[in-house]
Amino acid sequence: MPLPEGDWVGLDLGGTFLKGGRVSAEGRILERLHEPIAGGSAEALLNQLAAAVASLGGRRAGRNIGLGLPGIVDRRSGCVRNAPGVPALNGVSVADELGRRTGLRVRLENDANAAGLAEAWVGSGRDVDGMLFVTLGTGIGAGLVLGGRVWAGHSGYAGELGHVQVEPDGEPCGCGSRGCLETVAGARGWRRRAEQLLSRTPSLLAGRPLEPKTIVEAARAGDALALDVVNGAARALGVGLAAALDLLNLECVVIGGGVSAAGPFLLDRIVEETRCRTFPQVFADCSFRLAALGNDAGVLGAARVAMLAERDDPPAS
Repeated sequence: MPLPEGDWVGLDLGGTFLKGGRVSAEGRILERLHEPIAGGSAEALLNQLAAAVASLGGRRAGRNIGLGLPGIVDRRSGCVRNAPGVPALNGVSVADELGRRTGLRVRLENDANAAGLAEAWVGSGRDVDGMLFVTLGTGIGAGLVLGGRVWAGHSGYAGELGHVQVEPDGEPCGCGSRGCLETVAGARGWRRRAEQLLSRTPSLLAGRPLEPKTIVEAARAGDALALDVVNGAARALGVGLAAALDLLNLECVVIGGGVSAAGPFLLDRIVEETRCRTFPQVFADCSFRLAALGNDAGVLGAARVAMLAERDDPPAS
């Protein structure tokens, strides 16, 4: 079935900012919105989201709007199960509440899934059928896109690569396990490892902010401690990605998120660590790419969610 014509509203709600856009059927952002999120109550956030839809011409666009959220959402009921970045919405039926305020159908999606969907649509994965999108930041998010659709699993929780265990006796993770990929390769993991090494090793990082960007800069300058941190994060990512590729035999891995700004300096290390941990044939089948859409991915992906929902549920004749 062909996609419907028209424009689509996509919203990307983070812990600090709300981004939105009116998006064409070809994937161009025609109008933008970027503002700090409202106060901490669910009512304030819902009213802000409704105002954003109105300002982006929601009633002139499709019957559906898409909303990406940082956390676990029930895509069938439209309820937010657990969103640590916007805890006021936990347990709230956002689809119903926002739909009542706008008169439109609201489709929820996890923000990493939405960004992955965008990369598969008009970004780095647009020429493949099976793609894993991995976002590197404070945490590790991921979205699995097969045949142009997010594959979310039986209950919508698939794609949690950040909680694949890579160190069985590692640091406790907020999910309740230990040694998750996120505890090593998330920004806090970089900081923890750098702090441990600085207690006994001289480094260019002494007295500087222990953030991935700073650590990568020092590593590029040849600092041994910083290189240890970068290589450790790449190794952990290689362990997680190798498991995913051996299980799924994907065509493409796309790396995004703030930490991916390190570019080939980090990506090449991730690729090599993955290569030596997976079947040669599986590795040969897969390409590794940096994300192309940057901060627009969440908005584009949310709009794509709305667009696909409209195709799946066409108006009655």
